[in-house]
Amino acid sequence: MTLENIIVIRHAHAGKRDRWFADDYLRPLSHKGNLQSNKFAKKLKNVAPLLIYSSPRLRCIETVGVLSSKSSQPIVELNHLDEGGSIKKALKFCLDKDVKTVVMCTHGDLMYQLSQHIKEKKFDKVSKLEVPKAGYWWLKVENKKIKKAKLYKI
Repeated sequence: MTLENIIVIRHAHAGKRDRWFADDYLRPLSHKGNLQSNKFAKKLKNVAPLLIYSSPRLRCIETVGVLSSKSSQPIVELNHLDEGGSIKKALKFCLDKDVKTVVMCTHGDLMYQLSQHIKEKKFDKVSKLEVPKAGYWWLKVENKKIKKAKLYKI
């Protein structure tokens, strides 16, 4: 099987960072974020087989948690997807997978990096580099290379 899709989602709504006083790795999704997570899983209900990777932060794990449950696929934590990580390293890691679709959940800074990369490579017209919470890039892959990209918002 060859890789056809990489879907990179920014974690769903998790409230305000400055209102969370515990370890930021443990900040969960808000009610709004849980609704966004469910909508994302519904949009991908017919996408299989897949692998699911996530930043180790709880809000990312919860964002793809519903998808993981519905697809019976485990979530694998990937440090490249954490805040301050590298989207290019994460993409390179995924381009060698023998599965139809890879889903990755990450943070705003890496989504910004991805938007810049998409704009530079002209995979899609990018008017705004920031991606909203639960927004996701759907990357089409051919011969282990990204060919097209489209931004979706929930």
